[in-house]
Amino acid sequence: MKSLVLIIATCIAADTALAQSGHDETVFPEMNDYAWGFPVVVREPASFYSIRLPLDVNQSVTDPELRDAGVYNADGDPLPRIFQPASDDIEQVERTRPLPFVPLFKNSKPITSEDIQLLFERRGDFARIELSTDAPPDEAGKRELRSYIVDTRELDEGIEALDLYWTQVDTGFIGQVSVEGSNSLGEWAMLGSAAVADLNEASTSIVQRRVRLSRSTHDYLRITWNDVPAGWGLADISAVYTLGVKGIVREEFLLTQSEIDADDGGRVFSLGGAPKIDRVRVVLPVSNTVITSDVYLWSESQGRWYRVIQENWHHIGQGDSIIESDAVDISRTRSSRVKVVVTHGQPDAEIHLEIGWRPDTLLFLAQGPAPYTLATGRAVDAESGFPQHRTYGVRSITSLASGNGQASVATLGSRIALGGTDRLHTDDKVDWRTLTLWFGLALGVAFVGFMAMRIMRESKGQETTSE
Repeated sequence: MKSLVLIIATCIAADTALAQSGHDETVFPEMNDYAWGFPVVVREPASFYSIRLPLDVNQSVTDPELRDAGVYNADGDPLPRIFQPASDDIEQVERTRPLPFVPLFKNSKPITSEDIQLLFERRGDFARIELSTDAPPDEAGKRELRSYIVDTRELDEGIEALDLYWTQVDTGFIGQVSVEGSNSLGEWAMLGSAAVADLNEASTSIVQRRVRLSRSTHDYLRITWNDVPAGWGLADISAVYTLGVKGIVREEFLLTQSEIDADDGGRVFSLGGAPKIDRVRVVLPVSNTVITSDVYLWSESQGRWYRVIQENWHHIGQGDSIIESDAVDISRTRSSRVKVVVTHGQPDAEIHLEIGWRPDTLLFLAQGPAPYTLATGRAVDAESGFPQHRTYGVRSITSLASGNGQASVATLGSRIALGGTDRLHTDDKVDWRTLTLWFGLALGVAFVGFMAMRIMRESKGQETTSE
């Protein structure tokens, strides 16, 4: 019996050692074992390089998390690398502030800067702004509103847009507003124009009040308009500006429909890769179209659709004035497909899709001779536990880079073929290492069974003899 236990223990130990040696030893693929290559274009020699990845890279891997991608030097050696998401620390901060303004009427005496009086009063958190002029009032019955003069002298930041709030009107409208800038109230420069709208129909309400400008630091703004209802006027005007924080890194991509989902009739839009999407906008090419839709993203990890938003989308035109829906922010998610299901409105309306996505950043250690190449797309990496990611992806080299100064910025050249598209699929080649492991295990089990049966027979023979 002791012999049986010893044999079993020996076989288990040998099999465990063989399996352990297979997992501990990382065998890196050769660069040509990957489907595609992207030459790294550097400006200057450096210890570390940082690259903002184009969508082509996401479209050239088999793993959405980029684990089947690695950097190689001129000698064909793999280099330490990590992929980092875009940081939210550089998010642009938008602010608004009400501005004082005065109306100008037809037949009014022109106002000069000496005529304008500004009163600014602050009490704790309360602030009051009043603006007045010394110009005499116009005669009753001759006051036809012509424009507004806005005083921006108390605002140090450059104005990027105006939000216009008008008095209530009885009928819906689409109008055109123009904004000019001046420092003297004499010479005016055009800063921007846009359509404004106030439309209500059943359960749908469309209000567009923002007019985007070329960044302005003028002391005064002049607002004029066309195609608005009689009696239209402004109650408040707010400046839109940012605090000078650098905008986030985001790319935009316009997609056309690739297929129809047979289950719900949804329009499916394919990106060819799985970048991190954080903004969507349904684009309606045909004017005077309004729809309501559910927008779904494909979950790469769960293999199913899930809804991210339900939104109204519109494209309305009247003459030269056109208003369209703005993009909607969503939770940042990796996805290769987006689906739009029309729930109300014109079910057969032509639809395009604009997505905003956050590019990944590649950081790698420049060991060995240049040039360097980013190799992507190897389906069998998943079967071997993603050797590039297993060795480098869980060990952050960011601290090493910060200790050697800021990483030098590099870019990627055009994609080239390495091993070709066959690398994007698993093949039927025999994995001799795995086959040998399983054969050894089966042989060990058979040997243990044979020895067990032999020992049991010998034990029974000894018992019979003793009797």
